[in-house]
Amino acid sequence: GHSHTDPEATPFALAVMQRMNDKCTEWKQAENIDYSLYGTPLESTTYKFAKCLQRRFGIVPGITDHGYITNSYHVNVREEIDAFTKLKFESEFQRLSPGGAISYVEVPNMQDNLEAVMSLLQYIYDNIMYAELNTKSDYCQECGYDGEIKIVEDDGKLVWECPHCGNRDQSKLNVARRTCGYIGTQFWNQGRTEEIRDRVMHL
Repeated sequence: GHSHTDPEATPFALAVMQRMNDKCTEWKQAENIDYSLYGTPLESTTYKFAKCLQRRFGIVPGITDHGYITNSYHVNVREEIDAFTKLKFESEFQRLSPGGAISYVEVPNMQDNLEAVMSLLQYIYDNIMYAELNTKSDYCQECGYDGEIKIVEDDGKLVWECPHCGNRDQSKLNVARRTCGYIGTQFWNQGRTEEIRDRVMHL
């Protein structure tokens, strides 16, 4: 019933991560194979796991009531948290994810605020192993709009739509979002699309 960002819940979350590290060490010593934890916002698994959890446990408010799950130690995409607090918090978990780890913060268009970009990058350098800034880079080929292409609901399905001209033809929309640690320009399954729609700004 608590987010792992809740100070009462954080020690338990860290203990879970430590327990998994201890098991990796145990297996490594027993089998002479280098097991390790790898933290990732894994692409299709967010949707697949959500559907499996819904089938197994039903719809649990705040837990399985979305078409995606938040993987690894990441702060839930819907949780209101500022960029610096998020990065500092997730840095505690990155050290327990020695096989690989990534964190990110959602930011608006920062091209006219390079001072803020540099402040954030300096904070990343000083406080966390690996982190990135997520911003939008979209373009509508129909009308030339180069702002954010929106996600709207149409008859229970999420679709991408140009807010300027209403274009929904994916072959004439260029949409770029960071998923799975990389910038993707293809369109995504419904679960990942819902996750992208729900992301809150951290700055």
